[in-house]
Parts: sequence; C-alpha cells; structure tokens
Amino acid sequence: MSYDEAVIEDIKADLNHLDETTLQSIREIIDRAKRPRFLAPEAERRSTVPLIDIEEPLPFVGENWTLEEFERLSPEERAMRKWRLKEKNQDWLQEQFSTLSAAWVVVVGGKVVASGRNLKKKPLPPQLLKICRRTGKFPFVFVNDRFIAIEESASTWQKTILTDDYYPTLSIIFNSASGIVEVVGDFDTGCSHTFVDYNFLADQKIIQRETIEDFEKHQHLNRDFIYVDKPVRVELPINSSATLILNTLISCVPNWNFSPFVALNPNRTALIGRDILLELKPQVLLDFAKRQTEIVTAMKTRRTHKKSGQKKKRAPRRRRRA
Repeated sequence: MSYDEAVIEDIKADLNHLDETTLQSIREIIDRAKRPRFLAPEAERRSTVPLIDIEEPLPFVGENWTLEEFERLSPEERAMRKWRLKEKNQDWLQEQFSTLSAAWVVVVGGKVVASGRNLKKKPLPPQLLKICRRTGKFPFVFVNDRFIAIEESASTWQKTILTDDYYPTLSIIFNSASGIVEVVGDFDTGCSHTFVDYNFLADQKIIQRETIEDFEKHQHLNRDFIYVDKPVRVELPINSSATLILNTLISCVPNWNFSPFVALNPNRTALIGRDILLELKPQVLLDFAKRQTEIVTAMKTRRTHKKSGQKKKRAPRRRRRA
C-alpha cells in the first residue's frame, strides 16, 4: 500500500461516515498539494496585472584606453579610433548632448563624468591627465558636431582657384610668451570655428607640441581631416592705439597643406570663423567694391599701455598671409 493510500485509509477509518464523493474531493486536494509549483494550471499562473515593457537605456559601447595605450597611438590613429567610437555610439551620444545641452562630454567607463555648453572650456591635456590619474583610464572627449559646423561657400577678397572669386580676409595676431605672428586669414562667417595650420603655429612657437594631444576627426568639403584644440592669445587690432584681446581655443590642423582647407585657396594658413568675432564683438566693414575688410569699432576695447620706465620684450612680429 502506498503512502497516499494509507493516508486515505486512515481518513476513512476516522471519518467512516463520509460518502465516496467527499473522499474523492479529499484525494484531489492531496493530489494538488503534491504537484510542483511550475506545473500549476495556466489559469492559476496567469497574472492579473498587465506587464509593462520598460525600454532599457542605451549602453555606451567601447572601453577607455590606458595612458600608455593612448601615448603609443599616432595623431591619425587617435582621431580615427575615437571617430569609430563616435559613429558606433551615435545615438547614445546624441541623447547625452541633448539631455545635457552639451557642446562636449567626457566619457569614462561608459558614463559621462563631465560636460560643457561651449567649446571654450573643453578639457585640455592637464585636465585629461588629472582624470586619467584618478580613474586609471584615458578619458574620451566627444564633441557635438553642431559646434564645429563649416558652411563654406565661394566668396570674395582672397583669390581662390575659381574664376573671378575672392575670399574676405581678416588680419589677426597670434601671441604667446615665446612668439608672435600676424596672420591674414580667410574670414568665413559660415564657419562656426577657427582653423589654423598646426605646424605653422608650432614653428612660430605660438603653440607647443605635446605628448598628450587629443585629436579629433572631422569632414570638410567631403574630405576627412584631423585637428586638436590649443589655447592661444588672439589680438585684433582696431587702430594704432586699440586692440581687442582674447584668450581662447582654436582648432589646429596638422598636415594642413594636404587638408581640405587649401582646396579653394592653396595659400591659406587660417580660416577665421565666427567664434573669435562673437567673443570680441567688433563692427566689421566689408567693402566689396575695394575688396577690403575694416574693423570700424567695437563694443569693448582694451588699449595697450606701457608704464614709464618699463619695456616689455616681445618677439619680432612675423606677418603671414593665409
């Protein structure tokens, strides 16, 4: 006799007055109690609360490099690898740029650890090294493409390769503790940023070549180029006694002579965009008849003065037409 049958016989002995129908009900109760939970009838397992399909947030795909790995890469490799990561994480980055209203974000371990609403405070090598020492990983800095727009079109002033075509020009001075140079650059209000020949500025000692340089890859005229942002001092002369001065970041392009920036004007050294003019706020007169650019006045001017008895040593100014 099985255990179940013995139990039933005990129940029958104790409850011999019960009829067969009642005993059958007791058997069914025992049988249900023995069944594994996952074999319960479908109707019992079905939840009365409807399930909500919660969409998981997009993950960042990619691992940060170590400082040693980063240093072994060439400028082109640094820019290309980050470009590929940017393409792979396009949706994730657009979500971060939109949520944070950011011009740039710093990503470590798949998370945004810093961001900024304009390019003026984009992290430079000292800040990147500080993050690297704290986290053990070299941070990715991704730039929102909307802040590096180049909407170049054929214009006037500087002669281009096109017939009867000229580019407006603007004379600015790049200044540093070790060098000073005046550049006549092509002035393009359709370009949001200023791009300059990296090697030219390095040779003039306006910028320094560094081991830690976080190069970016971008496109212009359907051609790729790489650049790195460098801090510079920009001077915009108004007249013989007044100069507008700005400490800012400009985009320095290596291999400039093979870049798309010389496609229309092979003699160009700099393409001056809106960023410098929006900061300094001058009034600029473009004389299309004479093909001349004149800084008429400005909302704010900073005049340079020399204190009596003091002479400031400056490197000889070199003038370069862009």
